[in-house]
Amino acid sequence: MSRSCTQKAMKHLVEECRIHKKVSPHSLRHSFATHLMEQGVSLRAIQELLGHMCPKTTAIYTRLTETTQLNTRRIINHLIDELDLKGDDQ
Repeated sequence: MSRSCTQKAMKHLVEECRIHKKVSPHSLRHSFATHLMEQGVSLRAIQELLGHMCPKTTAIYTRLTETTQLNTRRIINHLIDELDLKGDDQ
């Protein structure tokens, strides 16, 4: 599928869905990578999927999203809850 064909298909879908934001195939790619990060997919795996040669290019997706912040808090709280913390007097 050519670049222009992809862009035309994307434009058609955006109009059909009455989306008023600027949307492009690149923004779709960026959203896909961000969602993968939020689900805990490794940066290295995302780098491979996107075909980035340099890890620095993929590192842009490490910016902390609200979902990532919430997931991180849940993980940390779960780890703390699992600890068997007893004082010296016990």
